[in-house]
Formats: sequence, C-alpha cells, structure tokens
Amino acid sequence: MSTVKIWQILEGPTSVEEMPIDEEYPEETTHFCICKAEVSGKMETMNIWFESFEDAYEWHSYFQTNIEPLELDNT
Repeated sequence: MSTVKIWQILEGPTSVEEMPIDEEYPEETTHFCICKAEVSGKMETMNIWFESFEDAYEWHSYFQTNIEPLELDNT
C-alpha cells in the first residue's frame, strides 16, 4: 500500500458532462479536479473523481488556505 499526496488543485471542480464524449470516467462520479500529486516520490498530474460538486469544492477550499498535502491511501 502506498500513499498519494495531493499538493494542489490545478483545475476544477469540473463537471464530467464537460468531458469529451470518448473519455471514460468512474460511474457515480459527477465532478473531478485535476491535481498535482506525489506518487512514489514523483510528481505527476492526475484526475481525482468526486460523487458531488460539494465534495470536490471541499478539496478546492482546503487548498485556498492550506499548503500541506492531502494524503490518500492508494489501495
């Protein structure tokens, strides 16, 4: 089990309805954020999927006032 650290929201929250038709996304998600993440010590850009706008906006709001990363268990 590794930990993913989310350092920043680069874009979003964005509705999945704004994605190109041929793009796939997890069922039951409505929004996503494009994030700067640290995975195994390397920085990369990744989409984080949310089941509601409110959940995505909570993350967005967190990074408006915090510089510490959010840590996710990547299981």
